[in-house]
Amino acid sequence: MIPRRGRDELYLDVTPGLVPTEGDAPTTRVRGREWKGEAAVQFHPPRGVAPALSGTVLDGVVDPRDLAAMMIDLSLRGWFSLRKQDDDWQLELQRAIIASELSPAEVVLLQGLFPGQAETVLLSQVKPGLAQPLRACRDELYREVVQQGWYRRDPRRGRLARLVKGRVPRTARGSAVRIQTLGFRRYLETAEASQIRFEEAADQFSRYLPYAMVFGIADRWAGVIGEVVRRQQLVDSASVAAEFASDPMAWYLLDGLVDMAELGAAGVELAGMLGDMGGLLDLGAGLGGIGDAFDGLGDFFDGFDLFDLFDF
Repeated sequence: MIPRRGRDELYLDVTPGLVPTEGDAPTTRVRGREWKGEAAVQFHPPRGVAPALSGTVLDGVVDPRDLAAMMIDLSLRGWFSLRKQDDDWQLELQRAIIASELSPAEVVLLQGLFPGQAETVLLSQVKPGLAQPLRACRDELYREVVQQGWYRRDPRRGRLARLVKGRVPRTARGSAVRIQTLGFRRYLETAEASQIRFEEAADQFSRYLPYAMVFGIADRWAGVIGEVVRRQQLVDSASVAAEFASDPMAWYLLDGLVDMAELGAAGVELAGMLGDMGGLLDLGAGLGGIGDAFDGLGDFFDGFDLFDLFDF
């Protein structure tokens, strides 16, 4: 039997996943450790909840896929670019690291990737010093889930307690965010190409891919968007090149899913560039794969045992 204090809180007389407008709404405790119902489909991630935080609130643990998703999210949002350089990788900072525009964890990660105010670095140069920034990034994520009011204390404090059937439970607000996240995961798990307009595909792919990585279904999400692109190619291949031309990272991640040779000279040029870039963060089955589109992502953490690195 699970002690009452080890059970998640839930808002009383409120649809699971919703947060009451009143500040001090009554709460109750769930049966079991956490809410086990079927979350309603959510077509967007919870408002203001970044991919790494969504992974942390789901299971109370910051794991490698959460940090991998944060890195891809930062690149997709335009903070740094990636370029293959001989047998190495060049990372180029695209925007000044302004703390007010980033979460504390994101600041720590970017500063670890670009130490000493560097704007352009080689992966081989920064990799030896990356262990400490990654640990600090992990600590900031744990701190943030408490500051957000999703847990009353660091979830790590419950690990020893779990050995005696105790744990750090989520607050009612934390349960609501978790349920919203489960609803969004359900959307990514069940979405079909026929439900997504091509005009929305590039934006949705870029914005939602880091979440799919956290949920372990990146392979499926890439396949769905790849099918949207394939269908559009049959109708108007020029529009495909035009839609993705302003988002090279999306092109890069879709490489291998789409026959870019059909897009003409512009597509061939993009395909060549993306083929050179390869990928950055293949953490194996934990990310769902994505096949060739993430083929080189392993270079980023090559030589790291992430679970040892994070003291799991």
